[in-house]
Amino acid sequence: EFSTILQKTGLATVDGTNATWTGGRSILVSTGDSVDRGEFGRSIYLIFKALAEQAPLHGGEVVNIVGNHELMNLQGDLRYVHEMEMHPDGEYGGQAQREKDWSRSGVVGADIRQRYYAAAVREGTVFVHGGLTPEILSQTKELDTNRPPLDNLNQKCRELFDNDRVPFNVRSPPVFGATGPFWNRFFAEEPERQVCPSVEKTLSIVGAKRMVLGHTPQTEGVSTRCPTATGPRIILADTVISRAYEASFGFSRMSAVEYSGDTVTALYFPPGQEAPVRKVLFEPKQEL
Repeated sequence: EFSTILQKTGLATVDGTNATWTGGRSILVSTGDSVDRGEFGRSIYLIFKALAEQAPLHGGEVVNIVGNHELMNLQGDLRYVHEMEMHPDGEYGGQAQREKDWSRSGVVGADIRQRYYAAAVREGTVFVHGGLTPEILSQTKELDTNRPPLDNLNQKCRELFDNDRVPFNVRSPPVFGATGPFWNRFFAEEPERQVCPSVEKTLSIVGAKRMVLGHTPQTEGVSTRCPTATGPRIILADTVISRAYEASFGFSRMSAVEYSGDTVTALYFPPGQEAPVRKVLFEPKQEL
């Protein structure tokens, strides 16, 4: 599914574990959770790493967001890891090598700890795995009042990631808790009368027009919340793109979301169809 999406969006060509950036000045953002339940996580991480190195040479960028499953693996919580990722015949070559690859100096672990974000703003959109509350941003602002709160959040998380075993309980601010950016479901599940005022505060703080989330599966495809004349404030982009999750959720649907100016389009990739199916989620009205 991963290579299909990369190739059919024109962002990269993929041959096994070798990938070549073809996206030019595009920005590729992943909202996380490339690990667990599937057995080919290592290849995905290495492809992301390679493309992140290549894209800037062409004016592009690859941005990776840490999901709750990356966080769990950094914390040593391996309950959802596929058995083949621990097997000598699997991609890692066994449990010991997997632990090495996920360590602070390992090929996967070092890249996540050093390059991945808790949340990032690109082209007017803030990308985060679970959700980004104004309360968390307010608490991180106090860490260094001379820097933007989002920079403080990412710096704090990278400091916490820089451990052989990332801690579970962090109280000030509670970035790894249920209201933090990795586990939050408030923006996806609570009533819009509560959600919309909160997301407006978040967007004002980080200087963005919309917030894009993974984490909470959408059975009907990419969905939106908090509509406005200038576009939805929330985009829920988790459609369970990998078949590895079908046993847990009962479905999977390959998808991506394209942002071009203020136009937002969901892309779907039906099996056997060369071109993606496009569904416009928002398009600005043309001035007469």
